[in-house]
Amino acid sequence: MMKNVSIVTRSFAILGVLAAALTMTPVWAQSTPASPHSTVLRVSYQDETHTGLCCSTWDGKVTINEPEKPVPIVVTFSTDYRSTAPFYAALQINGGPCVFYGPTSLSPFSPEDGTFNSKTFQWVIMPGDYALMRGPNLLQLCGGAELAADDVLTLGFYTLSARLQR
Repeated sequence: MMKNVSIVTRSFAILGVLAAALTMTPVWAQSTPASPHSTVLRVSYQDETHTGLCCSTWDGKVTINEPEKPVPIVVTFSTDYRSTAPFYAALQINGGPCVFYGPTSLSPFSPEDGTFNSKTFQWVIMPGDYALMRGPNLLQLCGGAELAADDVLTLGFYTLSARLQR
């Protein structure tokens, strides 16, 4: 009889541990912290509108840590967008100026049906570029209209990612 009670008690204890582990799994599985500009290397945003000439900072930002010996950083910006005129998309490093590291132009795309166009940029930031330094570096999207202050750009879903090039 005592042996049966011991087995039942042990079984309930194991079930309790498993239940606790299963309810905590979502916390463990989260890879994105609360802050969108933390050390996560991939951040997704949605529904952001910009008006005005270049250059202003945008919401998209990501932090990446440069090692002791700095290496190039590969930044990818993928977006769905609508725009009434051509717009520039660029990067600001650690609060520095808005800098163009390669292709930057978003072509006008403003269909009446409200659909979005898609565009992907890939930029490489080299050690020594502007304010890039060892340790944490904040990379923030910036940009603006090429032609007039009343031009409008609407970003649908977009992703900003950064990785160290080895």
